[in-house]
Amino acid sequence: MYKNIKKIRELKNLTRDHVADELKMSTSGYGKIERGEVDLTVSKLEKIAEVLDVSIEFIFRFDVSLFFENKTNRKRDLL
Repeated sequence: MYKNIKKIRELKNLTRDHVADELKMSTSGYGKIERGEVDLTVSKLEKIAEVLDVSIEFIFRFDVSLFFENKTNRKRDLL
């Protein structure tokens, strides 16, 4: 889940500083979340999902390989 938060943030071109600011926390504190060094509360996870504009379920189920696979399949379908 923690790696998914980071990947989603990066794919949305959001900086750690921006997300940390939105969560009203330090950038280093938010970095600990992305590295899985802290346990997340449900309320903090809800806030992260809100900032990333995704559902909590999406964070848990996100698979970056599916994101790129879908793009590849669409290109093949167009050929």
